Amino acid sequence: MDNVPETTLTALFASAAEATSWQRTNLGFSTEIWHAGYVWTVRVPQGSGAAYLAGRGGYGGDESFYIEATATETIGIVEAAMAATRIR
Repeated sequence: MDNVPETTLTALFASAAEATSWQRTNLGFSTEIWHAGYVWTVRVPQGSGAAYLAGRGGYGGDESFYIEATATETIGIVEAAMAATRIR
């Protein structure tokens, strides 16, 4: 899994499903999560597709990934992104 332990992926996708700060970009919705000394980026692509871990940044530099969330994880992440960006 590209040097990312399964337990870390599970924690990151669970945190993304609870995130309240999302940004709309040309790649879709994006959120940043602080975990284990890194800032991780999780994205929900425009249109359709699974949410995915896009990368991490830290003291040693940045690293890009494309690790997809499961369908169940994606549902929670999409709901969080939609709730956070809904116009009230």
